[in-house]
Amino acid sequence: MNPGYVYILVNPSMPGLIKIGRTLRDTRARARELCTTGVPMPFQVAFELFSEQHEELEEAAHAKLADFRVTTSREFFRYPLDKAIDLLLELNSPPKNPESNFVAEDITEALQTKYPQHLRPGIVAVRIVQAPGRVWLEITEENEVSGYLKDQSIMRSDLAFIIEDEQPFFRPEDDVRANARKFVEDYDPYSIMMTTDLFHDEACRKIASLHKPHKRSET
Repeated sequence: MNPGYVYILVNPSMPGLIKIGRTLRDTRARARELCTTGVPMPFQVAFELFSEQHEELEEAAHAKLADFRVTTSREFFRYPLDKAIDLLLELNSPPKNPESNFVAEDITEALQTKYPQHLRPGIVAVRIVQAPGRVWLEITEENEVSGYLKDQSIMRSDLAFIIEDEQPFFRPEDDVRANARKFVEDYDPYSIMMTTDLFHDEACRKIASLHKPHKRSET
């Protein structure tokens, strides 16, 4: 086995393009390495999964998308993000150890668009992360140290405690994209304020003054 991560990166300055690559390390660290002086905007990890054969999975995806490759020397493809995610999920072999199955969907841009004045300023990434039987909200925060160094912290919150009609609101058996969409589109601001650390204090005070508690129960 050769385990590692296969990822899909997007960049706001490159509309319509995706980058499919692999790494043995943190995918977001790899995304930051690609942000050079020739790239005006940072790359974002739109999707990643853990694969026990990550090299073979990357090669298979590149082969399937050969006709959409921008240039043979780079890993960029002009291809819809959703279809690329479907392709990786289809090509990925079932893990021998089910507990190693791991997928993640980035919702940072969607939250920034919906709540442009609410997110805490140090947050650089927000993802829905799924493994068998579990769904997490993952928040990555960076703070400058000594003016140029960055101290990074990653916090994961298990979403299993969020219940609606006596059922989990975020179901591990659902597609990670469905749970990501549900968090952004269906999970209301008051609930986000009460169950996560996404919003800064001023935003929380404003939400509390405008919203009544949602019927959804958090136990």
